[in-house]
Amino acid sequence: MRRIHRKWRPRMALVVAMVCCALVSIPLAAMLTVRLTSSQFVRETELALMQQGAIYAEIYRSRFEAAEGLSLGSIPEKEVLEFWAGDLRPARARINLRSDPVLPPMPAGEQVETLTDPRHQTLLPALIDIAREAGKSTLAGVIFLDHLGHGTGEAGLRSLAGLPEVQAALAGNIGTVLRARDDSHGRHPLTSLSRDTGYRVFVAYPVLSGSRVIGVVLLSRTPLNLSKFLFRERDALIIMALFTLTGAALTGYLLLRLMSRPVRGLRDEARAIAEGGKPPSQPLAHYGMHELAELGQSMQSMAGTLHSRSREIATYTDHVTHELKSPVTSITGAAELLEEPALSPEDRRRLLDNIRTEAARMNTLLTRLREMTQLRQAVKSGPGRLLDMLPEIDGLAIRVDDPGNALLPLSQEHGQVILAHMAQNARAHGANVLTLAYADGLLRVSDDGTGLSESDIPRLADPFFTTRREEGGTGMGLAIVTAVLDSYGAALTAAASPHGAVFEIRFP
Repeated sequence: MRRIHRKWRPRMALVVAMVCCALVSIPLAAMLTVRLTSSQFVRETELALMQQGAIYAEIYRSRFEAAEGLSLGSIPEKEVLEFWAGDLRPARARINLRSDPVLPPMPAGEQVETLTDPRHQTLLPALIDIAREAGKSTLAGVIFLDHLGHGTGEAGLRSLAGLPEVQAALAGNIGTVLRARDDSHGRHPLTSLSRDTGYRVFVAYPVLSGSRVIGVVLLSRTPLNLSKFLFRERDALIIMALFTLTGAALTGYLLLRLMSRPVRGLRDEARAIAEGGKPPSQPLAHYGMHELAELGQSMQSMAGTLHSRSREIATYTDHVTHELKSPVTSITGAAELLEEPALSPEDRRRLLDNIRTEAARMNTLLTRLREMTQLRQAVKSGPGRLLDMLPEIDGLAIRVDDPGNALLPLSQEHGQVILAHMAQNARAHGANVLTLAYADGLLRVSDDGTGLSESDIPRLADPFFTTRREEGGTGMGLAIVTAVLDSYGAALTAAASPHGAVFEIRFP
C-alpha cells in the first residue's frame, strides 16, 4: 500500500478560521469596492455640483434677461445647442479618478479692471450673496463669471478664462476637473469646511440665453472621504458588523460541530483500528451531517469486516494446522515404517495406500481453501435465474417447486457453487431427491436423506466440521456456502426434520 505523501496541509480548524475571515471580509470588500471608493464619492460630488449649477444658471439667466441690453456671448456649436434645447438634459458624472489627472490648485487669475457689460456688474454681486447663504448648507464654493470668463474673487476682479473647465463652459459644455488642494494659498471663495481630502471637484456650468453663452457658474467642493462616511454611517455599519461577526461566529461553530468534531472522531477510530484495536462497539455521539454519518457507518462496517476477516484467518489457520497435522503425521509415520527392511509386501502396500489417501485428503483440503478464497474475492452480481444454477449430481434428482422464472439475488456462478455444495452434501448423506422452493427472498432446500441431528446443527457451517471424516469428508462444503452468502448479506439456517435435512437461505 502506498503511503500518502507527507506535505503541509491545512488543519480543519485553520480552514474554518479562513472561512470565517472570508465571511467577514466579503461585505467589507464589497463596500470598499462598490460604495466606499473615492471614485464613488467624487462622482456623487460632481453630480451634486451639476445640479446646483443648473439652479444657479437658471437664476443667472432669468435675471440677466430681465435687464435690457445688447446680445453678447459666444455661440456654441450646433450639437451643443441641440443638447440644451432638448426637453431633458440629464447630467452624467464624467470624472474618473483612476484615469483623469489631478490638476494644480486653482490660480487666482489675472487682474481685470472692470466688467464689460453693466448687467454683469449689477448681477454678479447679487448672485454671490445668494450663493454665500446657500453655501452654508451645500458647503460648495461658487464663483459667477461673465461671458468672457471674468468674475469677482477674494483678490478682486479676476479673469479665469484660462482654466480648461471655464473654457469648456464658455463653449457651451459642462466642464469638470479635479484640482489639488493647497492650504498654503490661504482661503478663497471656493473653500469648504471639509479640509481632509487632497483634491477638490470643480464644475463649470454654462449659462445660456437664447443661443449665446452669457456667463459661467464655477462651483467646487471637496468630496466626502472614507473616514467621514464611516463616521456618518456608523450606526448602520456597527449593525452590519454585528450581523457579519455573528454570522461568521455561527458559521464557524456549525463547521466545527458539524464537520471538525465528527471528522476528528472518525480519525481517532480509524487510527485505533489501524493500530490493531477492536472496532468501536458504539457509533459516535454526533456525526453532524448525513454524509459523515454514512462515512461513519461505512467505517464501522469496514472495521467489522476487517475484524471478522482477521478472526476467520486465525480460525482457518488453526483449523488448517489441525486438519493437516493428522495426514502429515500419518504420512511421516508411514514413511518411517517403509524404511524397515523386514516389512512385508502386504504391509508396504497398506502403508503406501495410506500415504496416497492422506495426500489426497491434504490436496482436497487445500483445493477447498483455495476455492473459498477465490469465491470471497469474486465480483458479486445478479440476479440470476434459479433454473440456470441447478447442478448435475449422479444419483440425485433435483426438483424445483413452481419453477417459473424465479430470480435469486446471486450471480449465476455463485448460485451454481452454493447449490452444487448443498447437493453434494445431500447426496453424501443418502438423499435421492433434492427439492428447491423460492419465494419472498427465502430459498428452501430440503432432501430425503438421513437428516441432521440437533447437536450438529449449530456447528454445520464451521470450517472442517464433518460427520463423514472416515468417508473423506472435509467439512468445507457448508463453510464455503456460508462464506459466499455472507458476501451477499444472506444467512443460512438449518432445521432438524424426520424426513431429511432442511436448509433455509434468507436474502436481505
